[in-house]
Amino acid sequence: MTKNRFLSRTGVAVAICATLLSMSCSKKDPATEAAIVPEVTVTVVHKAPLNDSLRVSGNLSALPNRDAKVSAVVPGRIAEVLVAEGAQVQANQELAKLDNPSLHDQMRQAEAAVAQAKANVENARVSAERVAGLFERGIAARKEIEDARTLLAVNESLLKNAEAALSAAQTQVARSVLRAPFAGTVVHRFLGVGEQVDGTSNQPVVEVAQIDPLELLGTVPGSRLSTIKANVDLSFQTPEVPGVTFQAKVADVLPAVDPATGNGTVRIRIKNSRNLLKLGMFISIDLPVSESAHVLVIPRQAVYPDEAGEPHVYKVSGEDAAFVPVKVGTQTKDQVQILDGIQEGETIILAGGYGLPEKAKVRVKP
Repeated sequence: MTKNRFLSRTGVAVAICATLLSMSCSKKDPATEAAIVPEVTVTVVHKAPLNDSLRVSGNLSALPNRDAKVSAVVPGRIAEVLVAEGAQVQANQELAKLDNPSLHDQMRQAEAAVAQAKANVENARVSAERVAGLFERGIAARKEIEDARTLLAVNESLLKNAEAALSAAQTQVARSVLRAPFAGTVVHRFLGVGEQVDGTSNQPVVEVAQIDPLELLGTVPGSRLSTIKANVDLSFQTPEVPGVTFQAKVADVLPAVDPATGNGTVRIRIKNSRNLLKLGMFISIDLPVSESAHVLVIPRQAVYPDEAGEPHVYKVSGEDAAFVPVKVGTQTKDQVQILDGIQEGETIILAGGYGLPEKAKVRVKP
């Protein structure tokens, strides 16, 4: 009897100890519990001006009417090329000369024709004056003086025709010398001495361009044209010329939009006094655009796309974070405008949100 009571009491004691041990083991270590709650950095949604920029890219070109491929307008063989690539030339400076003997032959023939026509005019004038004197003395008939005057008029007309032919021949000879249409730089030499040209624009001999300043025609969405300020000075760098800062200016925003693409064009003028930038070089420039009014903005890194790529943020309330969709507006390099989904003053996760479920417990970094 006594033994049974002892066993009974012993069993109860063991049961109590087991229960206490179980309760002790079920309690979580506060340090362990804190370690499994993600730590995040947060930011507060606020309103601020959105300083935007717009990147435009393209190939550099000369200003309008300041890049010319100079061709011969008469056929012939190239006798001389007087400039090399990279040479600076003045307006009307000789660039190349053609050899075309027939042009010089035609000019000499025209000169001879003019000389003969002048002699004929002089003879007709002398004859007309002599007949006029005879007519005054009653020796010559009126018809003779009329015939003499007619002959003089005919010869004077022939002289004018001969002089016009000579002028045309001289023009053709002058065209055998190619000249710079404006001051600039020889950027290409297409043909050399001894090569034949047919007198058409299909066979340029040299290309002359003004390379300071240069121009970039940038394509921008039509919806952004109104935000671009003309006559704004800016600076930029390009990997094509490392370590050099170039000065530029928004010269004009063209007034038309391509109906097929909806894009407009902005004209950017770039200083190139050291000739470091080259025609055809591809560059990109970030244009400052009009500063917006105070709008709801968040840092760009606070936007977390879902599996479909749609923008979301993690809205934080106390220790709870919720994955909520947002509608975004203008986006810059650092900021995103929020149109809908969160309100001013709300707290969102800035860093540490990747990998969180749609609803999660978080610990905010102090």
